[in-house]
Amino acid sequence: MRRAAIVYNPIRVDLARLRRTVATGESKTGWGESLWFATSLERPTSDVVADAMRAGVELVIAAGGDGTVSETASALRLRGVPLGILPCGTANLLARNLRLPLNNLGAAVRIAFSGADRAMDVGVLDYRLVDGTAGARPFFVMAGFGLDADMVSGTDPLAKKRFGWLAYVNPILRSANRRSRAAITYALDGGLPIASRLHTLVVGNCGTVTAGLRLLPTAEIDDGLLDVLAVRSLWGRDRARFLGWLTPYQGPRRPVPPEPRTEPHGAFRYTTARTITVDLHDAVAIQADGDLIGTAVWAEFALDPGAVTVRVAG
Repeated sequence: MRRAAIVYNPIRVDLARLRRTVATGESKTGWGESLWFATSLERPTSDVVADAMRAGVELVIAAGGDGTVSETASALRLRGVPLGILPCGTANLLARNLRLPLNNLGAAVRIAFSGADRAMDVGVLDYRLVDGTAGARPFFVMAGFGLDADMVSGTDPLAKKRFGWLAYVNPILRSANRRSRAAITYALDGGLPIASRLHTLVVGNCGTVTAGLRLLPTAEIDDGLLDVLAVRSLWGRDRARFLGWLTPYQGPRRPVPPEPRTEPHGAFRYTTARTITVDLHDAVAIQADGDLIGTAVWAEFALDPGAVTVRVAG
């Protein structure tokens, strides 16, 4: 009989309720009793997933917030075992972009056990920090600097736990009122370098952010492309133009804009690429999937197409 592994964040989940709901899902879909693996600060999620793989499971289900989901997905990269997602966090961005139920645990469990398999692209952020540290970090939703990194670094964990996504509002407003911009040079797919001063650079594999706003309107998890939004500033008229760009999510995708799309007065540029290389002449903090990486002087965003299989509604 097929068995799954449940990789869960004990801080994020109601374990007793989760076990009951999973047991119901197992019995209704013909799966055997799942193996359970708790994440912890002492043991990387990659080690936990490796234990699950050695046990011979045919499905790994991540129960927790975006951090747990992203770490579990990273550990499953190129392993061929599907990922199920039970969203139990604040923003649940990957689950939101996959159109998974956010407030119905039973429905999410049913999809995890019996949904359709979909190949998902994986973004890979290579970086070099100001202290010389270098590394690589997979991402599934968005990475970059500016507004999103300010939001991550400026959000109080206690406020996040108490108020949910509303805790992001103050850091977003503080970032929007910041006039400073970073001097950078970036290149798309190895093309000619573009010199610019930017408030925000977002590179995304998905398009929808907190509160259901569509930031990257043509982004899809399996199109073999990264979407790139370069924002000059969020001050004065630039802010008005940028806010006009944002719309609530209303369907699978909006019409594809011309490529590249450059806002007439230079407030932002929106395009797609498979590789984005960035020299940060002014070192800035960068983030990936809600994790602050550090203060970077160089970064490269690339794509690993179809590297993770994820369970979605059939």
